[in-house]
Amino acid sequence: MRVACIGAGPGGLMLALLLRRLGGHEVDVYERSPAGATYGFGVVFSRFSLARLRRAAPDVVAALLERGARWDDVEVRRDGEEIRSSGHGFAAVERRTLLTALNELAEEAGARLHFETEADATELLGRYDVVVAADGSGSRTRSAFAGEFGAEVVPGRGRYAWFGVDRAFDAMTFLFADSAYGPVGAHVYPYGPDRSTFLVELGEEAWQRAGFTEGAGKPPGWNDEQAMEFCAEVFAGHLRGAKLLGNGSRWLTFPHISSARWSTGRLVGLGDAVHTAHFSVGSGTTLALEDAVELARRLSEQDDLDAALAAYESTRRPIVESVQQAAWASLRMWSHPEEHRALDPATLMLRLLTRTGQSAADVLLRLDPQLAKIGDGVTALPEGPLPKLVTEGPGDALLLAPGARPPAGHEGPVLVAADADAVQEAGQRLRELRAELPTAALGLLIEAPAPAEEPVARVVDAVAALARAVPLDVVAVAPGAGLPAADRTARSALAERLTATGTHTAYVCRPNELSQGWTHVRSGRAAALWTTGT
Repeated sequence: MRVACIGAGPGGLMLALLLRRLGGHEVDVYERSPAGATYGFGVVFSRFSLARLRRAAPDVVAALLERGARWDDVEVRRDGEEIRSSGHGFAAVERRTLLTALNELAEEAGARLHFETEADATELLGRYDVVVAADGSGSRTRSAFAGEFGAEVVPGRGRYAWFGVDRAFDAMTFLFADSAYGPVGAHVYPYGPDRSTFLVELGEEAWQRAGFTEGAGKPPGWNDEQAMEFCAEVFAGHLRGAKLLGNGSRWLTFPHISSARWSTGRLVGLGDAVHTAHFSVGSGTTLALEDAVELARRLSEQDDLDAALAAYESTRRPIVESVQQAAWASLRMWSHPEEHRALDPATLMLRLLTRTGQSAADVLLRLDPQLAKIGDGVTALPEGPLPKLVTEGPGDALLLAPGARPPAGHEGPVLVAADADAVQEAGQRLRELRAELPTAALGLLIEAPAPAEEPVARVVDAVAALARAVPLDVVAVAPGAGLPAADRTARSALAERLTATGTHTAYVCRPNELSQGWTHVRSGRAAALWTTGT
């Protein structure tokens, strides 16, 4: 086939390389920027993403590891304290170095690269069998075909500025500091012998109080010197004389991009052009590269183009959506720094390691047994029996059926269940119970909603309104109806958000999730762990 790719980022170049190797297809890559022109600094990969990419293109991974940096540790710094965890496994490489390596390999394989060349998908569809949109989060192709892709772009909360620093930190380092405008955080990691990425995050309210310049409206390549001076001052103690470096560095918001369809006719998208995942989980480049691997495989193995594109999307979409959900949970932690400002560094470390809602204490302890010694110790399971949530008869916590009364002898909390749309109705029932049982511990049980900002915020607002009207002794966050991974993410985020409002929160889990549930108690997302018993 004749294939045109719009965009010579990592995803587009990997696709061109593999299409040449796997099927000998004719491939032209069109890039409007000059060769080697790029913004940003280091690109980070986990050990798991490297293993997946190595199967498809071992020479790409070899080039990355040879020219970049590797490390195993994560470090948290706050209030003069440093906490470190090991066993995690990361690698990073300068973005320009990665692009150069992919350029060379793609050209050696026979792909034709056209830099400083504008490309229009409609025009290319008249000359090529397949056109691939790999033109990033600002994709002009997606904008031109927004209706066909069913594309949605939602600006994120909070601001970030991406710098380099002329010093190699020796770990994935999370810095937390206070400024005149509010808490500030930074992700720092090495990508070469004397360079690190230094990515600063500032909450939306703090950014507005500071009166900083909106960077999105500035021309490409513009550096915000005010932002650089602010960040250098806030993190001066951690920089220790090192200098921040700019490369199109300015305050920006991160867009959440999703698409109902990844292809329309003979036009197909990959990477940030059709989906994004917040950089705090380090998956944007990885997702684009893995999209390219799967798309190249399908286009080279299947003669039916429609079937190939459908198979590509059906294989990749569940993986991408799972990463997007995890990335949302990570983003919301960084964009709400006030919610974890009071945590001690050890608890903050555990919360950061488990911020996507998927990691469990027993897994973390296998990676790094030293976690058992940080703070007052991380354990896989609590000591002694856990309170059980029951629906009939006396128990530790009773979920009351509509219209029912607690059985004689029940001494634990009494709960009324509600979803986000029935909280006020539950409030009426709780008022009645409060009048009937003035000394009982009363609470609300609410199932986790979808893992996204709006559904979680809606639940939190409804619960807060109810608590102002009817005193609640506990709010229990129970498993929802979503798929297991999505449900875990939503439950952890909801518990964290409720706890931040001052609510006494219990995390309810099934018996096979005890380690995961206990992790959320240890990381301060919930005050108690309950089990369903079945």
